[in-house]
Amino acid sequence: MSKTYHIPNLKKIVRMANSHKAGFGIDTYTGKFHKQEILEQGSTPEDPKLLTKLGIKKRQRILAIAGYYASWASQLAKQEAKVDYSDVSQSMVNWSRRKYGKLFSKYLCSPYESIPKNQGEYNWTFTFEACGGKQGLPIAYLRSLLNKDGGILVMAWRKEKAKMGSKPKQYPLIVRTIGQIYGAHALVEDINFRGHIKGQPTTAIRHGVYKILTNNSARKEATLDLRVLEDIQHKNAIVLEEEAERLGINRKDLTHSLNRLDAISRKLIEEKFRKPITIRNH
Repeated sequence: MSKTYHIPNLKKIVRMANSHKAGFGIDTYTGKFHKQEILEQGSTPEDPKLLTKLGIKKRQRILAIAGYYASWASQLAKQEAKVDYSDVSQSMVNWSRRKYGKLFSKYLCSPYESIPKNQGEYNWTFTFEACGGKQGLPIAYLRSLLNKDGGILVMAWRKEKAKMGSKPKQYPLIVRTIGQIYGAHALVEDINFRGHIKGQPTTAIRHGVYKILTNNSARKEATLDLRVLEDIQHKNAIVLEEEAERLGINRKDLTHSLNRLDAISRKLIEEKFRKPITIRNH
């Protein structure tokens, strides 16, 4: 007997990652680049209570993914969080290193689907308005379960709905779905932060804040699932017993892992970024 599961196709997902060039934006409809005059993220916080409102403590270690122009990551660091900046674009990493210097503990050029690597390396994974909500972002927030505390996604509410894309729907779906699959607590709330939108005066801006709070069980299952996902990524079929033995786990744990990865794929990943894998018992 055999059964087909679906898993995220990391090769296709990472290939689609948009490597921005510093100083240029991309038109989401045409895919063409255009020069930017204001080099900031969609909103820039100026709130002295930023860490408190986000539930982050001073000196906690933060992995900022899709860091872009670091409007948010830099404010977290200035309020005494220990922030590692990351972006898939080497151009953005170089730009941020020149601008912020020693403000960040590290500068990492990496797709967010690949970090963090280890359990307990960070307290939180953080992003402001990262793209890829139906592609790789669910994998990044699966990885956030490895952290001591979890993951945070933030977006600014705007009158122009087109500027928010699928984020108002996809961000809460990501934290709630991963929370449900792994038994982790999901929080969805609106919070006002003082700050400004590009070229506008400072005011209170409503933001959506979406959090996953990890725990020991979720951390253990996420670690296993990421290991399984990496191991079977380039395979079209596996024999359950052989794969379990190779990974040093039992068949039951491998089956549970495949079920969780299948649920993430079907509920959160766009169909063209999934891949089928056939599981045979013999």
